[in-house]
Amino acid sequence: MSQEDIKHCLNILRRTPPSDVDNNLERLIALRADLDEELCQRVDTPLELDQDEKTGQSFILCDYNRDGDSYRSPWSNEYFPPLEDDDGFKPSAKLRQLEIEANKVFDVYRHQYFEGGVSSVYMWDLDENVGSFAACFCIQKDAQGAKDMKGFKGNWSSVHVFEVNTTGQKDSWNYKLTSTVLVSMPMKVKGLGDIDLSGSVTKQAQKTATLQSYADNKQSHLEYMGPMLEDLELDLRGTIEGVYFQKTKEIVNGMRVTDAQIKARDKKMANIATSAAKSQGLNKTGL
Repeated sequence: MSQEDIKHCLNILRRTPPSDVDNNLERLIALRADLDEELCQRVDTPLELDQDEKTGQSFILCDYNRDGDSYRSPWSNEYFPPLEDDDGFKPSAKLRQLEIEANKVFDVYRHQYFEGGVSSVYMWDLDENVGSFAACFCIQKDAQGAKDMKGFKGNWSSVHVFEVNTTGQKDSWNYKLTSTVLVSMPMKVKGLGDIDLSGSVTKQAQKTATLQSYADNKQSHLEYMGPMLEDLELDLRGTIEGVYFQKTKEIVNGMRVTDAQIKARDKKMANIATSAAKSQGLNKTGL
């Protein structure tokens, strides 16, 4: 395995339809099984769901809660399917409490902004001695078209990864956030054929803050992580709307004219051009 091999694989995936990234990733891994871990860590794919057999709640599958072929649920902190040695990676007791709190808060965020879908938050220790940790906030939502949009099936997957490290000063922390949004909107319409509007956007943000203490209570990391996540996701939404939706609308409008006045004007200009061409041809022949 070399960095050059990984680069070639990533270049192939960048040149294939984003909506088919799962299948293309599996094909590359079948050809180069030694690149499995590296590619799975570097390639963003649409999120999938599973169900916690203990609580009955749905949770998101991603590379940040995977151990082999099993995935850890944020609700029960158990792996499904169960690991043989029951020795899967889990956060420390203190970080687990923050993970539980984050899942409750993020579930409210999901409901307010998405009115559906599934959210999951996963955390893991980077350096338990100093309290450094990382966290992944995920949201997945599928959408089906109504009667007038029959054949439409959209998917939204957003992954927000935090890296939280101490600055060396008391209660001072550095928050680094990397957010990725994947949108897939394939549509099959009779008379129009297959339409596929898919893509992904990634942005980063960073902030340094000090946790304040009030009597016996101290600020939670979530008080800084939450607004950072919300602001960056809103920025990504605006980017997607401007790049994918507005640009596509401009291209379609340029290809297909629906305004009657514009049609009449274009037809008149075409007739003038035809008449001029005929007149020029008569003059050349001397008739």
